[in-house]
Amino acid sequence: MAERKLLGEMLIEAGLITEKELDEALKEQAKSGGFLGRILVEKGYVSEKDLKKILSTQSGIEMIDLKNTPIDKNAISAFPSALAKTYNVLPIKLDKNLLTLAVGDTLSLNIQDDISFILGYKIKMVLADEEDIKENINVYYGSEMETIDDLIKWISQDMSEMEELETLASGHGEYATITSLEEIASLPPVVKLFDLILLQTVRDNASDVHLEPFEKDFRVRYRVDGVLYDMVHPPKGLSFALFCRFKIMASMDIAERRLPQDGRIELSVMGRPVDLRVNTVPTVFGECLAIRVLDRGKTIFDMENLGLLKEEMDIVENLIHRPHGIILATGPTGCGKTTTLYALLRKLNTPEVKLITTEDPVEYMLDGAVQVPVKESIGLTFAACIRSILRQDPDIILVGEIRDFDTAQMAIQSSLTGHLVLSTLHTNDAPTTIMRLVDMKVEPFLLASTIGGIIAQRLVRVLCSRCKEEYRPTKQEIIELGISDEVAEQMKFYKPVGCPFCRGGYKGRVAIFEILIPNENLWRCVLEKKPLGEIREIATGECGMKTLVQDGIEKINLGITSIEEIIREVHGYG
Repeated sequence: MAERKLLGEMLIEAGLITEKELDEALKEQAKSGGFLGRILVEKGYVSEKDLKKILSTQSGIEMIDLKNTPIDKNAISAFPSALAKTYNVLPIKLDKNLLTLAVGDTLSLNIQDDISFILGYKIKMVLADEEDIKENINVYYGSEMETIDDLIKWISQDMSEMEELETLASGHGEYATITSLEEIASLPPVVKLFDLILLQTVRDNASDVHLEPFEKDFRVRYRVDGVLYDMVHPPKGLSFALFCRFKIMASMDIAERRLPQDGRIELSVMGRPVDLRVNTVPTVFGECLAIRVLDRGKTIFDMENLGLLKEEMDIVENLIHRPHGIILATGPTGCGKTTTLYALLRKLNTPEVKLITTEDPVEYMLDGAVQVPVKESIGLTFAACIRSILRQDPDIILVGEIRDFDTAQMAIQSSLTGHLVLSTLHTNDAPTTIMRLVDMKVEPFLLASTIGGIIAQRLVRVLCSRCKEEYRPTKQEIIELGISDEVAEQMKFYKPVGCPFCRGGYKGRVAIFEILIPNENLWRCVLEKKPLGEIREIATGECGMKTLVQDGIEKINLGITSIEEIIREVHGYG
């Protein structure tokens, strides 16, 4: 079977774009992670029509003109409007059990199996103009955007299934059998809701999902760009069953509802490999689930895309090219520490060096690196992994997290024996990281000999470039930001507005940094057990460390983020 040609290659062969135009589009794709064809159209290098023809040839999918295609009303009735609007697909024909859907690009082909399962039809995809699809959706379904709640209502139309679910759920208390719980979790409405939640989670690039029971309500929320949003409020009958579904998929004990549990789900959503880390805790109204979403299909950032300003980039470049030492990325959970370290690894990843990582779990796949997952249940801890890794003749080691003295000690020993070690730690800022390691009983003189630099960071939302507006902040905002009126007069400030292309005026996130390169005087203060305030003064003075707030202020002035974002993330750490 002949290997399928790449889209860019086919466009060049057809004479529709040049190699230079393709290179520019690929660079843009590496930054944004968007669809290559869409980028080429937006840059004006190729028309929508010509792109669709090439995509049709590449994928073997029929291309149609919606303006000259009759729309089957039965297909419209059989397809929920919220699903059409969420995924921008248009049902055009229903022939017995075969439903034909028009999609705007080949990426949408990845949801074919998911839609097939949710609706119970066999699905055939055809390509059509994206704007024509949107226009027809508005004609047949109305222009008002619907939510996943509308999909729940649509799923719940089969009253016999819902009544069966309610009966089963209400009859199962403390002593429910595993068989009966598995029966509940396998009912069609439950499985469909499970799939819909995951589809929405991956599509909106959510990092976490929360299933929260209350006395009279049950809600599902997800975190997008660091902010929690309501996703859906399922009926009570679905809530208990949904918990069972997640626990079965995560290989947890579904009969145990009194103790916290941890589990993991590995699956493919929209054609992308996704790893879900599931945690349950008992509450007065039932179990509460928190799910961390690791989308392995996401692009790993390069250093240039992290948000480092030029001065910071130069510091980090010098730091990572040292032959040995420890580089620490610090901050709270979900602040992008691992992403930053992987961006550094990509810079260091050459044929001349051997990279080995040990993580719990492995969050990103990096070609050229040996990646070892931690399994504490069988005694394979971070410290044990490092001991084994050292026998593999590595040049650079990534330790997912320093959690205890043993791991810290092994990281230090690795550094002292000529290895460059990268790792993470949960602390508020860079100076606090040193004190945290001292609290772990690590000798200060060992820290002074090994730590090359500490990178503290936070993630702040990026203002939407399409709708942000320049404005003058209030006196209170200037005070909260911690700058003088004179400085504020020299700066530009932008506020979020909101448009159809963003979420409340923001789209995506970028990191703000605090990079500490300790000097001898700072280590002397640590050895003498000086207060943290004195250590921080030396860090910002002699060591030239720019604080998180100061970095945030620069990004405000550049129009990247807003005052409210900096205050929300780093207030009190200036």
